[in-house]
Amino acid sequence: MAALLLAGCDTAADPAPHDGAGSAASRTPSASPTPPAATAVPDAAPAADFCSVGQPASWQRALHGDRLPQRAGETLVVHAVGADGDTAVLDDRNGDGRTVVFWRDGRRTRVLTLAHPDTDQLYGAAFDGRYLVFSVSHNPNDLSAWTLYGWDSVTGGTPRRLAGNAVDTAGNPVPSPLLYPVVAAGVAAWTAGRADGTTALHRYSFATGTDEVVRAGHPGAPFLFDGDLVWPESPRPDALTELHAVRLADGAPARLPATLAAVRGPAFIVGTAGGVAAWVSADVRTLYAWRPGWRNPVRVRHVSTGRNVQWVRAAGPLVTWDDGTAQFAADLRTGAFTKLTPRYGYTEATGDALAVGYAPAAKGGATAAPSLVRVSELPPLPGCH
Repeated sequence: MAALLLAGCDTAADPAPHDGAGSAASRTPSASPTPPAATAVPDAAPAADFCSVGQPASWQRALHGDRLPQRAGETLVVHAVGADGDTAVLDDRNGDGRTVVFWRDGRRTRVLTLAHPDTDQLYGAAFDGRYLVFSVSHNPNDLSAWTLYGWDSVTGGTPRRLAGNAVDTAGNPVPSPLLYPVVAAGVAAWTAGRADGTTALHRYSFATGTDEVVRAGHPGAPFLFDGDLVWPESPRPDALTELHAVRLADGAPARLPATLAAVRGPAFIVGTAGGVAAWVSADVRTLYAWRPGWRNPVRVRHVSTGRNVQWVRAAGPLVTWDDGTAQFAADLRTGAFTKLTPRYGYTEATGDALAVGYAPAAKGGATAAPSLVRVSELPPLPGCH
């Protein structure tokens, strides 16, 4: 089964600003998590094979100015962002400790202190404006050992344990898709391995506290698209995965648009609440994007042998990815893409939010604070076709 991977990785960076630098902590809060009209994806599809442009000065100012305030001796890694552009879920490493931190409008809330900071790590996370779901991996050498938590940012308190990994007859964690949960409107979903070798797609309601299996068999990790819960699944052994969907709100079967229903074997795939989908071909070399109203998917980027397109994200009109050397962003409004980081790094994106992380400029050096910008504050990339 082709892997469906929806989270970033620590990977290297431009020089760090002075400790605590950046204006992200003092920006005016967004009035609504709904992305502004200026970030809408056009009805007309851009030309295929996007062209490369230099990073505009306005983007540079935003990315360098809107750094999260990182304290001396601390490393912050963003694992999820809120649609409003002012919220982030962070892995906070400081000295010998490691915590899951909820950051909003310049204020930090400690959600969970990891009991074993040498082996525990925040893995997948998602936030819907109120509810946070996140997974903690317990063994860096075996990602099948995990615990999944849910947390209400309104009531606060101790996070709720939602699930844990299954074990085989010998007590070992069973293989499972990488645990990247999703959540929207108080409903979370994730796919977990079962002791019999199958997997199950779970749908959990925070309102009722109920956990139901909406698909058992071999579903892969889910993603959200325009109100639907979508997942890849292979119809038979060694066959490319196909996409299936249910309504997230109630778990009832949902019909995918024909374009998505025709996708086979995506190596990476993401969707947005606004109805944009982006995916990578099974050979991990071609990135496509599509939205309802476009006749066909648009080929955004094709890389040569020896390069991969991976860790795809989408927010508003932007699609971001990693090619093994750096992070890039494509603008669906203009058909251009630009390099976001000097080298390596990661991105997280949703709604009106884009986070960009930077690895150390030199081996063993300090990691620069990640940037958190609103997509609506980034002007369209210049066209070059």
